[in-house]
Amino acid sequence: MEKKIYCFNCNKDVKPNCKREKNTYTVHNHEVHVEEDVFTCPYCENELINEGLDSSLYNIYNEYLKKYELSFEKLKEIRNSYNLSQELFAKALGWSKRTIVRYENADSLPQKQYLLIYQKISNNKNEFLNILKSNQSSIDNETYFKIYNAVNAELDLKTINVFLYVLKNNFLTKTQIMKNLFSIDFQSKKEANKPITSLKYAHGIYGPIIDNKDAYLSFLIKQNYLEFVSDEEDRILFKPTQKCDVSLFTKEEIAIMNKVLHQLRGKEAKSLTDWSHKFKGWLDTKKGEIIDYKYAKYFDLEKNW
Repeated sequence: MEKKIYCFNCNKDVKPNCKREKNTYTVHNHEVHVEEDVFTCPYCENELINEGLDSSLYNIYNEYLKKYELSFEKLKEIRNSYNLSQELFAKALGWSKRTIVRYENADSLPQKQYLLIYQKISNNKNEFLNILKSNQSSIDNETYFKIYNAVNAELDLKTINVFLYVLKNNFLTKTQIMKNLFSIDFQSKKEANKPITSLKYAHGIYGPIIDNKDAYLSFLIKQNYLEFVSDEEDRILFKPTQKCDVSLFTKEEIAIMNKVLHQLRGKEAKSLTDWSHKFKGWLDTKKGEIIDYKYAKYFDLEKNW
């Protein structure tokens, strides 16, 4: 049975006439063009208000969201892609849970600054992690790592096993680990045109460091890949708790790792730091900046000691 709509002019329910019209609306100073059903009374021809349909405004706002390659449904999909509840997603972004709920239920149209963030983090895990990292001071540690782990930001299996390979019978301090991993990836980029791990490296005070190093090391410890030990000088060293799966590497990759480990073995943190400070990639960047792999052509294991 066709649904009736009340006509205030005729003071009765009527079976409406329906026609499809193209209309233009202005949303946040942007013109939005939508096609929508317009209902009129078959007797007086007045336009009718279809109180049973809330889709008109929804369609207008959804059309506006297309300008950002988004939709109300896409907002929810983005959150789900990070395996996060509305509450944890909100904490990661520094928003309120109520904000996320309103957006996903299409109860509110996100402001431009929020839409730009959704744009940035759509299919871009690194951007999401950067935002999470910037909000770390306002999130308790347990929640921070819960979010970090939930978004599958953990290191890929091959990268984890590079850590295990480097530390096999070779327990190292944090600085020594940074220099070994950095050297392996830049040597591999130089020789094979690609790094072995999925890591990025940034300009640190003591030379190139793994970007997000503390989060990665904490993850490896929490997931029982590494543990702390102390040496005779009471220095904190990292020790592997699992065996390395060498089947993940090619012969060429193993050769590169062995070359680096042989060159750096036994060298103290200060010596490694002084050496890494002469690397052009470190010299050309500022504190916190990512060191591009294009600098691999300047990397030399045997010079500047």
